[in-house]
Parts: sequence; C-alpha cells; structure tokens
Amino acid sequence: MSLGRCIPDMVRRGEIDPVRAKRMKDLFDELEGYYRQSMGPDAAAAEASEATLRQLRTEALLKKRQALLQINRQRDALKDLKTFKGDNPYAAVNALLDDDDRAPYRKGNVATGARRIERLAHAKMVDFIETHRRDLTGKPKDVEGLDDVGRELFGQATGNDRAKVFAEAVTIAREELRQRFNAAGGAIRKLANYGVPISYEPARVRDATPERWLEVVTANLDRSKMIDERTGVPFTDQALKPFLLDVRETIRTNGMTGEPSAAFRGGGKMANRGQEHRVLHWKDYDAWKAVNQEFGTGDNLFTVIMSGISGRSREIAMMERLGPNPDATVRFLLDKIAYDKAKGDTALVPEVSAKSVERRQSENLWRYVKGDATAQHIYPDPIRRGVVTTLQGGRNLITAAWLGSATLSSISDIHTQAMARGLYGLPETNLLTRTLASLRDNAGQLSHENRKAAARLALGMEDAAHSLGQSARFIGEVTGPAWTQVVADDVLRLSGLNRLTENRKSAFGQALLGAIADERARNWDDVSPGLRTAMERNGIDKFDWLTIRRAVTEIRGSEIIDPTLIRDQAVQNRLLDMVIRGQATAVQEASATSRALANPMDLAKGSISGELWTSALQFKGFAVALMARHARIISNLGPAGGAMYAAQFFIGLTIYGAAVIQLRELAKGNDPRPMDNAEFWGDAALQGGGIGILGDLVGVFKNDRIDSLGGFIGGPIYGAVQDVRAAVRTALPGKERKDGTHRQANPGGAAVKLAKRYVPGSNLWYLRAAWERMVIDQLDAMVSNTHDRDVKRRETRLEKNHQGQWWQSGDPMPERAPDWGNVVQGAD
Repeated sequence: MSLGRCIPDMVRRGEIDPVRAKRMKDLFDELEGYYRQSMGPDAAAAEASEATLRQLRTEALLKKRQALLQINRQRDALKDLKTFKGDNPYAAVNALLDDDDRAPYRKGNVATGARRIERLAHAKMVDFIETHRRDLTGKPKDVEGLDDVGRELFGQATGNDRAKVFAEAVTIAREELRQRFNAAGGAIRKLANYGVPISYEPARVRDATPERWLEVVTANLDRSKMIDERTGVPFTDQALKPFLLDVRETIRTNGMTGEPSAAFRGGGKMANRGQEHRVLHWKDYDAWKAVNQEFGTGDNLFTVIMSGISGRSREIAMMERLGPNPDATVRFLLDKIAYDKAKGDTALVPEVSAKSVERRQSENLWRYVKGDATAQHIYPDPIRRGVVTTLQGGRNLITAAWLGSATLSSISDIHTQAMARGLYGLPETNLLTRTLASLRDNAGQLSHENRKAAARLALGMEDAAHSLGQSARFIGEVTGPAWTQVVADDVLRLSGLNRLTENRKSAFGQALLGAIADERARNWDDVSPGLRTAMERNGIDKFDWLTIRRAVTEIRGSEIIDPTLIRDQAVQNRLLDMVIRGQATAVQEASATSRALANPMDLAKGSISGELWTSALQFKGFAVALMARHARIISNLGPAGGAMYAAQFFIGLTIYGAAVIQLRELAKGNDPRPMDNAEFWGDAALQGGGIGILGDLVGVFKNDRIDSLGGFIGGPIYGAVQDVRAAVRTALPGKERKDGTHRQANPGGAAVKLAKRYVPGSNLWYLRAAWERMVIDQLDAMVSNTHDRDVKRRETRLEKNHQGQWWQSGDPMPERAPDWGNVVQGAD
C-alpha cells in the first residue's frame, strides 16, 4: 500500500497531526507525479513513498541539529557576556556584533568574524584577485581572460590554462565556505560546475512583467541540475512556474515578502536561506550573462564573485557566533536584558520594553552588521528614484572633488600605529621611515610581492578585492550610479590613500605575527608581558599558545606565524581576530557601530529622507569611529593606564594634526602657517585624527569646504547647493543699486569658482597647486571681471594669517621654494 493511502489512517490513530499529514500528503502527491513521468503507477507510488519518508527524515534531522546548535550558541553568548568589562548589558550584546576592546570574548564578534572569513577565502585566490582587479574605468583587467574564468566555472573547457587554475582557486574558496556554512547549521548541496549566481537589480525586475521574467529566465535555465528543495528531485513543470514567480517577488521587493509586522524579527533561519540563490542553475556562461544583462546589477564577473564571497562570509560569521537563527539569538539576549531589568526595583517602563533607547540602538547595530541597513528602498516612480540617484551620485562626486588630499590627513596613522604597537606589546620602530618607504615602494614590484605575501597570511587585500559599493575608509558605504562610484574610487586610488591604508594594515599585521614568531620558543609564562597581555585581552590562553607557536613559516628569510597553517579553527579565529582588531586600532576606518550611531533605523537607505540624512553625515563617521574606539580602549585600561593612554593619544594627534595643516598649506601653494600661537595649536588639536570637519566649523579650512554652522549640519550636499545658488547669482546681473547701477554679471567667474571646488580629482594633493595656479587662476584671469579683486582678497587673508605663497597666485610656475622659516615667524 502506498504512503498516500496510509496517511488518513495515521491521522486517525494519532500517529501524526493534521498539519504534518498535509505536508506529507502534498509532498507524496508531487513526488508521485514526478516519478510517473518515467515509470508505471505502482512503481511511482512505491518510489514516491520511499522518497517522501526519506525527505521528511532528512528535514527532521536537520531541524534537530539546528536546534542544538542554536542552544549552544546562545549558551556561548551568555557565557561571554559575563566577561564584558563594563556595566551596560546592551554594550555587552553590541560587542557580540561589532568589535569592542572591553570584550575578551573567546568566540569573537560577528563583524570581525565576517572580515576574518572573507580574508581566508581571499588567501586561496590571491593571483585571481590581483590579475582581475578593476582598472580606472571600473572594469576588470583582462576582460577576455575573466570571461574564460567564467566559462571554466560553468564546466566549459576554454583551453586557457591560467583561467582554469583561477577557476579552480575560486571553486576551492567557495567550497570551503559552503562546508563552513553547513557546519554552522546550513544545508547547501554540493554542485559540480555550479558557475556563479546573478546579482539582481530589484528595480529592473520590478519594471519587467512577470511574463518577461519567466520568458528570459526559463530560456536560460539548466532544468536538469535544478533540484526542488521541498522534494529533493528536479522541478516539475507544475512546480517551476510558481517557484520562479516567488523568486521574482522576493527580488523585486528586496526580500520584503510575507505579512508586514512592526516587531523586530528576522526572516526565518539564516541556515535555511543558503540554498535559494543556488537553485537557479544556468545552462552556461553565456546564459548567465544574458540574464545578468537584463535583470542583474550589471556587475562584471569579478564583482559578482567577490560580492558573493563577502556575503557568504557575513552569513557564516553570524551563524557561528549566534546560531542558525541569528535574529532569534539577538532577540533572546535583548529580551533577557529587559527581563533582568524588570526584576529590579529601579527599572523604568521604557527600559523593559521595546521602546528602550538602548535596545533600539542595539537593534539598529544588528541591522548594519547583518546587512539589512544596506538594503535599498526602491520607489515605484522614476521621479523619486531620480532624486535618490542624484543625492547618491552627488556624494560620490563630492568625494572625488574633496578627498584627493585625504592622504595628507592620514599621516596621523603614524601616531595611531605607534599607540597600537604599544598596546600590543610590539617593539618600537621608526614608523615615519616605514611610511616614507611605503610611499616610495607603493607602485613597485617589492610592494606587489609584499601585498601578495600578506594576503596569503590572511592579512587582507581589500584594495584589490573590493568591489564598487563597498565601504571606503573616510566615506563609509558607497552607493549611487556606477560611474560616480568609479570616479570617487579612482580619486582615492590615485591619491594613494587606498594602497597606503592597506600597506599600513599589512605592516602592522606582519609585525604582530613576526613578534609572536620571535617568542615561539618560550613557554606561555615567559612570553614578553606586553605581548602576552595583548593575547589574553583577545581571548588567547596558554593552551592556544601551544598551537599558535607551531604555525611558523618563513618569508624573505624571516620567521613569521602563518594563521592559515592553524588547523584548530577556534584558535585560528582568535589569532586572526586579534590581528584584525590590532589593525583597526592602528589604522582607523568607519565601523558598523559608528554608522549605526549616525543613522536612525527609521530612515531607510534609498529613501529620500534616508539619503538626505546620509548626505548630512558625509565625512563625519570617521571621526566618530576614531573617538569611539579609543574611548573604549581608555575605559578598558583602567584609571591610571587609561589616563596615560589618553594623554599620549591626544597629544600625539595634536602634533600630527599640526603636520597635516602644514602639508595641506603646501599643497595649496602657500607657505607653512606660523606655529608660535595658540590659534594654530587649537586648530591642530581639531585637525588631528581626521576631526578636521570640526576644524572647518571654527574656520581652519573655511575657504575650502564649509563656511557656516548650517553647512556643517547640512553636510557637503547642502554646501554644494549653496555654492550653485551663489554661482547663479554671480552669473546674473544684480539688482539696481540706489545710484542706478547694477552689479555686473560674471558667468565666467562663477563657472571657474565651481570648477575649482567640484572638478573630480582637482584636490589631489600632488596636483592641487598646479591645478589652481596653471589652470584655475589663468582661466579666472581670462573670464572673470572680479579676478583682481578676488586675488587681492586672498592675499589680504594670507597676510592676516602671516603667510606668503611659494607659488604665487596667477603665476604659471613657482619662483621659489616654500619658506620654512615662516613656521616660527610670520611672513614679512
């Protein structure tokens, strides 16, 4: 007797409930229909009965395994929370999500874990990344070779041995991620010659009719490799159409399917969502390109591969730290805090409800860490979409116009590197000399080989591997039209900032791993106190030390610890987390915490209100992240140690802030500012460590960027709007004066002024003086009727500040070198 006939009897006997009976009957009927395509009725019923029981048994085992993993991860979290060095339970939970020096959690945090896992994947495919990293046009290098890699990934032989090797490296990296995802609770099938998924553009899918979607997708699918996860067998014709329409609905709504709810909750177990994008299996690389062209973001294969690795790494980090259902764990921990507060006598009503400010901040941080906050809101009408695109693209172009000299501001990294080395027990070194050497070798072969060696140690290769849209150091996450992203990223690359940032992080990581290798012959108690304390602060103990010190390799004649040689994953995690945390202390970048603090959770990305808010905060997140990180370090060191660290930190930032001011003046063609006055050192204190935006507010760089409190609050976009308004007024004749005259129209002068401030790349530190003197000043002299007055005004301002110009305004070439004597006495 077939299972279909037995199910009603099983319900009557109470062996299964009606809900399970319906699931069993539906599954049996679908499987029976599938098997009847190739066998007789009796054989089909028998095969369907076996397959139904097998599928249900598999689902039950997976569910049980996921439940146990969830319980264990929640227990681990509660255990770690007890070690947090602070009184705020919400801060302790936040430290599970993003890095916090007060949290010596042995299982780390999600944000650091995601970066660690991604770096380990990159270490498997270094040559692929270096070969196909994008060029200055935004396209990958060796496009034809990259197409061959794509074909090899789909199992299509190309005869290109190099492409085959690269495809194998990508496959190995993705296979290790698949296995790690499954170990954390997932159930992704292994697929030979899977190829790559599509990175869909929701707006394109939304604009296409369901019929067009079905036509294009169905024509390019490889039905023989598509397995229906509900049945474990290939899709039937009846099941395929509704499945594809469900996929379309999920994409076009950015995943917002199902019933709406105001409650904080997730979308089901993350472990069960890993299969969805892999169900659509394309015939070949050309079929993939056809669908990607019509419904994708337009990203090239390199970007799709790197984005896929980044996304999977984040999912694994969440599941390893918080369980197969990370949302449930976060909700459980926050509910427990509210419950514990409710039991106390001093708790206020908001503190024990979802209205708690601190709880909302934790939930907001979680949205940023898991990527929900980056989901783009999509308006149905083109007008509002156009407004959003304009704001996003405007921010990118402002970045391209204004951050060409950010490399000069980053000189303060020398100080934060020195502070980090002391914090991690590393020997003193001449960091200024190392920085100059890094600039010298930036484009050389030695630097190239160093980068590859560091990447294979899992120290990171973000500059080569990053795709457009990922986070940038001083500006946070980048969105908007692709061409504006390319322009902004190109300026940062041409300025040397991206490469210099990566070199500095790599140098710190290698120094730390080298210092550990130098101590490897010693027992734990004999390890130098500073280094041992740093390891203990990062959850590493004497048992971990026995494993770490054996993972030694040699690079250019020097011994160094290679984290990729550590087979104990827990120990490897702790060591790499320590390295990543140290790098983040040495070379500051915007963090999930700083972005979450700056962005309320009710302002969605892609909405007009959300984009206006993001525009107002442009360039401010870096300073917030810098201060927040070092404030936590100071808190963790205790009163005496914290006071000493704070003094050294702020004094050093002020000194390097002074250096930044002088370098910026030189880049503008001016002599150094006099340093023998309180005003200068007040400006230096504000400039230090990337807090230059506050310097703008009080007038340090007033003539470069903003000139009012409103401009500071409104952000660069507000300033750009004001500049355009001023330019329009200047270009048109003024109102009639009392004496009957009018202010003369000056369209040429207005255009030149806008060009000076907003041409992308015009602020590049090594070209700025030449651009302004050889181009802007000459154009202004030719077309502006206020040129002489403007030059006199600029000279008066410099005289008031006791400065001269080593490259005089209006001169096509400089006539002298900068006057360094002006540092101690103003210009005569």
